[in-house]
Amino acid sequence: MNLEEIKHIADIAMIEFSEEELKGFQDNFNETFALVDEIKNLNLDDLEMTFHVNDTTNNLRPDEIKNSLKVEEATKNTAEEKYGYFKIIKFVE
Repeated sequence: MNLEEIKHIADIAMIEFSEEELKGFQDNFNETFALVDEIKNLNLDDLEMTFHVNDTTNNLRPDEIKNSLKVEEATKNTAEEKYGYFKIIKFVE
């Protein structure tokens, strides 16, 4: 991943970094992508599929009906709001 792509991601996330921090991210991203490529190239054909690696069953809490936030309360800290929803930047073409 090059510095321009990292700057683009930072701009989308509205996070500012120094040039030194960006170069550090470049090394980290490239290392991570190398690991992902290594995982992609593993031969998993002879392995059995698993869902859980231990004997844990679903320990989900039961659903409870509760009052939700009012629109004004939910959107009071947003940078922009439109029609009662969060207005976000479209970055997917």
